[in-house]
Amino acid sequence: MTSHDSSAALSRRSLLAVGGIATVGLATTALSAAPAWASAAGPVGTRSGRSSERMARRLGELERDASVTIGVTAVTHGDRRAFRYRGDTRFPMCSLFKVLAAAALVQSRGYDEAYWSTPIPFTDADLVVDSNVLDKLDPQQATPGLLADAALRYSDNTAGNLMLRELGGPAAITAFATSLGATRTRLDRWEPDLNAAVPGDERDTTTPDDIATMYSALLLDDAAGVLTSARLREWMLRNTTSGARMRAGLTPPYELADKTGGGEFGVVNDAGVLWRPGRPPMTLAILTRTDRPDAVRNNEVVAEATRIVVG
Repeated sequence: MTSHDSSAALSRRSLLAVGGIATVGLATTALSAAPAWASAAGPVGTRSGRSSERMARRLGELERDASVTIGVTAVTHGDRRAFRYRGDTRFPMCSLFKVLAAAALVQSRGYDEAYWSTPIPFTDADLVVDSNVLDKLDPQQATPGLLADAALRYSDNTAGNLMLRELGGPAAITAFATSLGATRTRLDRWEPDLNAAVPGDERDTTTPDDIATMYSALLLDDAAGVLTSARLREWMLRNTTSGARMRAGLTPPYELADKTGGGEFGVVNDAGVLWRPGRPPMTLAILTRTDRPDAVRNNEVVAEATRIVVG
């Protein structure tokens, strides 16, 4: 496939970079520089450098075996150094935008009790595909809290659109992302059109670096306020859609606040914050894509990438 053929021409050294979360998205540096992975057990050393190379090699093998392009950014909270594999490459965002929509809504209206208790009406004309929560509601109305719960825990597309409508449309997500320091994230369309994922189309795209930056800021650093962080955690820790993706690649005990996404051309995404006993939190963003319109979504790619990076 085209993306795989072109990626094969890249040097493996160009796929890794080092830097604090504030520097993600800059030009990558060679593996001969400081190692890219910050070990939870202590400062970065030679062993961590070998780990970075090993992870990069295994991700490259996974790409070839599954005929997909994979992007990964993993950041250990507190250390702020990152492992990056195609971290600054654009991928379709798909339903990962729903975290940003919920966060922006809580940030702007979080303490307005009347707003959160007032149902928002919708009609049959508002219903779109993959809306397993809202298409069962009778009467057709939902509070903002129910919209966020449906969008984040069940990836309900109509709920995502209704949150976008409350915010003023897709451009509000782009502006909110920029406010969090994510300058390569943009939302242009509504569900389900934003999932078209046509190769080369920059609409509705992001990067693993940007997703890691935003999810770290929102879930760990209270960048949109303490209430926003608390509500996002409460919704995302009980996500129901990642059992075959990131959660399938993790070994208990752990807690994971994540959001999945999927689109045409075989796009499968998962991103969130991972907590494990005795270790600092890790923000992990795994995004995938292909150049084939007939590609089937491969959840196991995300599960295996999780094993490679976390394990």
